Amino acid sequence: MRRNLTLTAICGAALAAAALSSCSGLSSQAKEIVGIYYNPELSQTDPVMELRSDGKCTVRAIKPGVLTYSVDGEWNVENDSIIFDLDPASVKAEGDEAFMGTIPPHYSRRVAGYNEFNLQLEQDGVVYLYQRRAE
Repeated sequence: MRRNLTLTAICGAALAAAALSSCSGLSSQAKEIVGIYYNPELSQTDPVMELRSDGKCTVRAIKPGVLTYSVDGEWNVENDSIIFDLDPASVKAEGDEAFMGTIPPHYSRRVAGYNEFNLQLEQDGVVYLYQRRAE
């Protein structure tokens, strides 16, 4: 009887640990690209993507000297694409909001490549390079 209780406790602890380790729901590829990314052609100080390990993100659109806005949401990598589910109600803008278009609540980009220093995303046949920086 005591052996069964011990085995049950061990199995329960293993299941709880597995559930806690997958709470973010991020794929293994997504876990490798967690980080803060910049587009140095747009800004040296404001990141364009903050991809957090809890599956949350902040995405920025930057039009230097005109408008910068950010929107919060969730992200993951599925198959070969990064998927963003954004909350348009979370928008924070600085500048002339007349230049702000419609914010898509859901969009994806193909992951063309990544390493510890950068992330490459493809959109309409064009590959964009984002630099990862340690914060």
